[in-house]
Amino acid sequence: MGNERVFAAINTKIRVLKAKLLDKEDYIQLMEKESVEEQILYLKENTSYKEVLKNGEDLEDIPQVQIELERNLIHEFGRIIKYFAGGYKDLFKALILRYEIEDLKLYLRALSRNEDKIKMEFRNLSLLGGENYSFDSNKLKNSSNLEELIENLEGTIYYSFLSPYRKEEPEKIIFYMEMNLDRLYFNLLSNNSKKLKKEDRLIFEEILGRNEDLLNIEWIYRGIKFYNLIPEELINFILPHGYELKYKILKKMCYSNVDELKEIVLSTSYDFLFDTEKDVDLYMERRIERYIYYRFSDVFKKAKFDITMSFAYFHLLEYEIRDIISILEAKKYGLEIEEIKEYLVRKIEGSDK
Repeated sequence: MGNERVFAAINTKIRVLKAKLLDKEDYIQLMEKESVEEQILYLKENTSYKEVLKNGEDLEDIPQVQIELERNLIHEFGRIIKYFAGGYKDLFKALILRYEIEDLKLYLRALSRNEDKIKMEFRNLSLLGGENYSFDSNKLKNSSNLEELIENLEGTIYYSFLSPYRKEEPEKIIFYMEMNLDRLYFNLLSNNSKKLKKEDRLIFEEILGRNEDLLNIEWIYRGIKFYNLIPEELINFILPHGYELKYKILKKMCYSNVDELKEIVLSTSYDFLFDTEKDVDLYMERRIERYIYYRFSDVFKKAKFDITMSFAYFHLLEYEIRDIISILEAKKYGLEIEEIKEYLVRKIEGSDK
């Protein structure tokens, strides 16, 4: 079956799924509710998440709602993967690996801070079922400290990436480990993308490359400003598959100070990260997510028979989940609607067309 026929079937399914995403009115309704309980009730009674949340009893348990929504995202991945074969299926399986990595980061953070409450929570809030993990999740959940957790990863792909940092300074250890896990993840995606047909490989390389460009900017900026990392450390952690920002300019960024870094970024297509009067530190991650969100939103206007629509849908679903949780958390802490909008990936003001 040719690419066009394969993606015609997949894209039809994806369009049906996309039609179930929340619209602007749903966002407004959620923000206008008086309590978290009312917000979650709205999700259960008026949106496509009614099946996902129908068995939930504790209407104020935001972490559990988040887990159920993210488990649904992984379930949707599984439904779409069956349409693919060979290298395409392998790539989507690699994409799902990120949720395993996010669980692993949760364990690392909790143990590094010795936060008993979080350690108890993650016993029940894992994203994947036990049979889907490449590690023994029960052993990780029962680890008493960071070093024991790393030892429990021996024999997995993660062990060699994390074990060198066991003796690092406490204030830097999680930064190093998380950067290494992200580097591992993007390397896996890059390697798997080589199995795609040329047209789809080039498309994916741009998607991956721009994502890496943005993450490199964020990491270099934070590494300089908040962690006082030396240039050699920064270079060691940069993601190597950037689209616009190649090694030469990344190296220059690593050897800059904060002001010099801003000037370099302002000369690229990512100038929006610093060309703003708003708090750069507070909104950088949201700006990155918003940039990616609207690039993927545009994909549905073109209807091409390639891999982009599948990637676009899952990114839009992921960002919708983030926005839902942001709205619930904002209501919990008493933020007004205009304040809530500032933290959303999706813009709500004005026309949504």
